[in-house]
Amino acid sequence: MKQEFEMTQEEMDKILEINKSTSNTVMMIGGVDFSNDLTEAINAYWVILGEKYGFKSMTVEGSSRGKLFFLAEPKPIVVPKTATEISMDKFDTLGKIVKQLESCNYECETGRLTNNTAFMKLKLMSDA
Repeated sequence: MKQEFEMTQEEMDKILEINKSTSNTVMMIGGVDFSNDLTEAINAYWVILGEKYGFKSMTVEGSSRGKLFFLAEPKPIVVPKTATEISMDKFDTLGKIVKQLESCNYECETGRLTNNTAFMKLKLMSDA
């Protein structure tokens, strides 16, 4: 669901500046225009605004409240993992590796792992 955001007048001025500056050819080589494409320049600026305000840049649409307002889908809030959660993920991954090796009877390209000290240490760590 989209929500309303408000940009500053300076940000709106930057959008207007991009519209003016990218409409002129900056570099022509062999009759080919190598200047920034207006759409790319505007989209790049919306990405910057999306990072600043927390919305998905490709979902922007105008708002009826005025030129500084717009609608966009907010980015999901990602809560960083705690050290405990990171540690739990590590041991969960180790456990999955051990289970996979157990399911193939401890066989690998170099032979059986049942007497492999590195594997046995890995298995102990996953059981912790």
